Amino acid sequence: MSDEVFPGCREVCEYWSRAVTSLVRNHWKLLDTQYGAGIQLLGAVAGESAASSGLETLEQYALERASKGLPPPREVYDAQNRNRINWSRFPEWARPIDPEVFEGSAHEG
Repeated sequence: MSDEVFPGCREVCEYWSRAVTSLVRNHWKLLDTQYGAGIQLLGAVAGESAASSGLETLEQYALERASKGLPPPREVYDAQNRNRINWSRFPEWARPIDPEVFEGSAHEG
């Protein structure tokens, strides 16, 4: 009955269906491309840092630098990494400052 009242209704619905499908597909392709580029970038950065250090973990890399008299990378002093490091293996000058010294301050968020 709708064909009798609205003669072009079926074609309009098909047109809008194709338009919405195309819109969703194009947005999906854009997001997928951005996601893939981000994954490649992270892989390149991780591969580059691992290749430059030649070591598997951040602690090993930091320990190697400290044994040469160089400062460890800044990442070992970040709050989320500080508890994962065995600081007894490092020289006294390379160990982080006691966080209790800064109690009550907002230096770490």
